[in-house]
Amino acid sequence: MKRTACLAAAWVLATGLAAAAQKAEPPSPKSPPPFYNVDTERRIDGVIRDILFESRYESAPPFLVLILEERGTGRVYNVEVSPAGFFTQDFHKGERTRITGSFYSRDSELFLIAREIRAGGEIFRVRDRKGFPNWRGGGGKGKRRGRGM
Repeated sequence: MKRTACLAAAWVLATGLAAAAQKAEPPSPKSPPPFYNVDTERRIDGVIRDILFESRYESAPPFLVLILEERGTGRVYNVEVSPAGFFTQDFHKGERTRITGSFYSRDSELFLIAREIRAGGEIFRVRDRKGFPNWRGGGGKGKRRGRGM
């Protein structure tokens, strides 16, 4: 009887430790992609420090990403513009620009999902006023809610 009680106690202890280990190391859930949120819209005046083409979303072509240094503050933003094939305008390092977009931050990095870009005396609208991507038809038609890019 004593031995059965010890084995039962050991089993409860081992089960509890295994459960605690699972709680201590939860699987890292994949965070959903950011979406355009008109409530976080900002207008940033700055200078383009770098131009990148990065894979941002699963099963999507590379995105045009501008690294923008805000004039006056020196804050650096990663500006997600559009799929590389959609946007044909040339940008240049050192070019001054104004970007209106939805702000978010992740891991202490600052991001804008661009809606409108003013550069070189022109205005480029990559999303409509509600944030729907123009490369997908814009206008919020169908069931799209402006999520992702």
